[in-house]
Amino acid sequence: KACRAQISGVNGGAAPANPPNPPAPSLERNRDGSSPDSPERNQRGSLLHAWEESGVAIHVRERLLALAAYGPTDSLSPALAAQLYGPVLRTSASALEQFAACPFKFFVRSGLRAEERRLFEADVREQGSFQHQVLARFHEQLRAESKRWRDLTPQEARERVGRIADELIGAFREGMFRADAQNLFAARRLKLALQDFIETAVGWMEHYSFDPHAVELAFGNDGDPLPAWEIDLGTGYRMAFRGKIDRVDLARGPGRAATLCVVIDYKSGAKKIDPLLLEHGVQIQLPAYLAALRRLPNPGSVLGVERLIPAGVFYVNLRGSYPSGKTRREVLDAAREARRLAYQHTGRFSLEALPQLDRRYLQPEGSGQFNYKLAKGNKPNRTFKDLIEADELTALLDQVEELLRRMGRGIFAGDAKVDPYRKGSQTACDHCDYRAVCRIDPWTHVYRTLKKSDSEAP
Repeated sequence: KACRAQISGVNGGAAPANPPNPPAPSLERNRDGSSPDSPERNQRGSLLHAWEESGVAIHVRERLLALAAYGPTDSLSPALAAQLYGPVLRTSASALEQFAACPFKFFVRSGLRAEERRLFEADVREQGSFQHQVLARFHEQLRAESKRWRDLTPQEARERVGRIADELIGAFREGMFRADAQNLFAARRLKLALQDFIETAVGWMEHYSFDPHAVELAFGNDGDPLPAWEIDLGTGYRMAFRGKIDRVDLARGPGRAATLCVVIDYKSGAKKIDPLLLEHGVQIQLPAYLAALRRLPNPGSVLGVERLIPAGVFYVNLRGSYPSGKTRREVLDAAREARRLAYQHTGRFSLEALPQLDRRYLQPEGSGQFNYKLAKGNKPNRTFKDLIEADELTALLDQVEELLRRMGRGIFAGDAKVDPYRKGSQTACDHCDYRAVCRIDPWTHVYRTLKKSDSEAP
């Protein structure tokens, strides 16, 4: 209260008509126990007087009032944005997706570095990390033995993943999964899902010409094997795009020195590419990673190839997506087919790479690893969105690169508005960690409705 009174007084506020009662004697003592008239108290008073005379108090009061009045349409000045982020915006796909969802969300998370408090619990994020680590160890073990995934039988792969999971359950996050019976049950369920996945994936290798080459491939941070993807934003600013790719699969293209490249992103649930979210930058991570690999100046340093040809991007549900049945017998009778469909890859991939992705592509059902159908003349059946022409995949990556550039320029322009999107009943506020910060009323706020443009993303 004393500070508020002094700041108000510096700004010319009049004294109250009825002065407040004098503070209780106990409050007239300094924290160190000295009396109000002590030399220490007088020294602090002199410092406060000098602070007021310098005009700093007025500046502080103005900034506090501005903060209290921050509105949904407010943004930063370009000069302040440059001071906040520096000449090089070091960012990631997930951060830029936050900017596309709501610029204020990006500002709080990436500008102010505000984070939610992490709890010691086996939540969805930790469960996903556990599954990622198991698959990474599986790959690295085979690599150390000079083996490929396809060198194992499906049953051998299943057993190896089971052993790795058992070893990791006790050590993961300082024994998180052994903290109680519920966590231990969750870990065993994750283990079984991984065993089902690896058994299915290795079984597909018979018809899949690609080999997993790298897992948890990080780029852009200190110590990472690959550099950041540098994007020129103009006017002296750049973006250093960084991230970590769950898996990179490679296959030698027919009759060429270049190598086909696939990016795979592991998920804890079913996910598909939403063209509208992709078009507006809300869902760019998967194609952005392939676009970054496409721009590598020297892929041979880590991937051992001279040139990469983008072939596809896929989401893989590590827990499987199983349909329900009317009866128990119906479910059991269709168990084999259900498992095959549970781990089916979804995303976008090139028709040119189809013979390497699925050697059974000319058969009526294919291998089942991908969701596609061929039309007359072996062209993509447009009822199924995943299979596209090679030039469409190139256009998709070009579009994502331009989206990154546009968002980077918007960030340096100071865009920090509280401007969440709406897509049907879905909004950017649904699972936002910063709802208590932006202070909008979700019932009355006018959301930014996402609309399809003439040039929709493939």
